[in-house]
Amino acid sequence: MVKLVKEIPYRINERAFWALLGYKKGKTEISRDMLERVERVLEKGRRVVESAGLYGLFPIENLTRREVKFHGKTVKSRSLAEHCRGFSHLYLMAVTIGEEFDALLGRVPLEEAVILDAFGSEAVEAVAESLNRAIEREGVHFGLTRFNRRFSPGYGDLPLKTNRLFEELLGLRRIGVRVSDRFSLIPSKSITAIIPAGG
Repeated sequence: MVKLVKEIPYRINERAFWALLGYKKGKTEISRDMLERVERVLEKGRRVVESAGLYGLFPIENLTRREVKFHGKTVKSRSLAEHCRGFSHLYLMAVTIGEEFDALLGRVPLEEAVILDAFGSEAVEAVAESLNRAIEREGVHFGLTRFNRRFSPGYGDLPLKTNRLFEELLGLRRIGVRVSDRFSLIPSKSITAIIPAGG
């Protein structure tokens, strides 16, 4: 069963956010004026974030060195197979911060877009981490107490076209996400991932 979650709470990693803008905490001085300008831009971003996610639990039906089979689907990837070794199930998950954020990115001046892009990247990562933790808490009720880290299309040799599988099994359009002809996710601040789980 696929579950839909809306208004996922998140808290961005401020150190990572500033690093994306080229600042290093303790090494680069950030002026008061810069802090105020960034905060004004971030407030615009926060107002349009619509965090949402989907996830589903699937037993691993077969696992070899080169492929993983679940729900009648076979994914050929040595990297994913190794990542799933020793686990009995996997979660598919997808999150986004919404299409309005992409729209905002497209209509602000370049300087603001750079700040917003960094914020969006950290925000969607924080949303993914928040849902990941919720999945792990829920997994205990199914006897799942061990979890590997998230593994997304594009990692290792797991092809981006695997996003089509997320589209099919999770119904990504329920959270306003679609897969492009080149298999990237739209809106751009969206993430799909596989989480191996076991008892």
